[in-house]
Amino acid sequence: MATFAGPGLAVGAAAAAAARRPGRIASAASAAALVALLVVQLLAPGVLAVAAPALAVGGLLLGLPHGAVDHMVPFWATGERATTRRMAQVLASYLLVAAAAAAALLVAPVAAVAVFLVVSALHFGRGDVVFAAERDGRPVPPPTRDVALALAHGTVVVGLPVALWSEVSGPVLGELTRTGAALPPGALTVLALAVAALVLVAGAGLARRRRWLELGELALLAAVFALVPPLAAFGVYFGLWHAGRHTSRLVALAAAAHPGRPAALGWAARRYALHAAAPTAVAVGVLALVAATDDASVLAVELAVLIALTFPHVQTVARLDAVAAGR
Repeated sequence: MATFAGPGLAVGAAAAAAARRPGRIASAASAAALVALLVVQLLAPGVLAVAAPALAVGGLLLGLPHGAVDHMVPFWATGERATTRRMAQVLASYLLVAAAAAAALLVAPVAAVAVFLVVSALHFGRGDVVFAAERDGRPVPPPTRDVALALAHGTVVVGLPVALWSEVSGPVLGELTRTGAALPPGALTVLALAVAALVLVAGAGLARRRRWLELGELALLAAVFALVPPLAAFGVYFGLWHAGRHTSRLVALAAAAHPGRPAALGWAARRYALHAAAPTAVAVGVLALVAATDDASVLAVELAVLIALTFPHVQTVARLDAVAAGR
């Protein structure tokens, strides 16, 4: 597997400072989007019931670019020069992990989907913890710290739709695992109680440390995923919260790697868009092919590929976080 090898950059302070401005913008925009979603659900729930599929597709399309620059992250994070040989190594490692995950999903779908849900929860939760630390100017904690907070964030996003909206999530999981089976009501109740306990424990910890903004964000996420139809909730979350916040980190990272450039943030945003364009176009093409086919076997293979791409993305972000925590 490719590692973030290289000479490294002394950009710890620069990266932290650069992360705050786009991070605060992304923080405010993503929170406003979820607040608006929650208000619409409370005042006019029928609107979201109709709009949920469109919000899910729109959020997926909007969120695609945040993983489309994974091939550049090792170089932006360490300052290593992106030679043809090193880029080939990074891409080969990325595709190898994706291929292994796709094969596992096809050969052992139940186990693969279970691992996928757990990994996704850890990825979402850890992403919120790291983002908040960089936004607020605190050192990025190692994975062994703020564990309850990361688990609370991640299980709210992944666990609540499964536990509280089983009429929607159950058929999807049954199709992915090719079993058609749904979780028993008792298991769903246990899952909902476990998520609630994690939220209460993490919330109490945030209150003790007077991290009120993070406490409000956790409460907002829990309310949205408990009350809003899951397709609408996840679409807006993925496109504007998770992807938006990660994008702000990537733009700040690219800018900090070239601190001598004038208007570094604007230049970094254009550089991000340039590198994301081609992979995003390929992913959109795959999604269009999925939507256009009626062949169940083709759908299964293509969905496996899309889900499998999550695993190398998670690996890339985890290594980025490790670099950030080591500064």
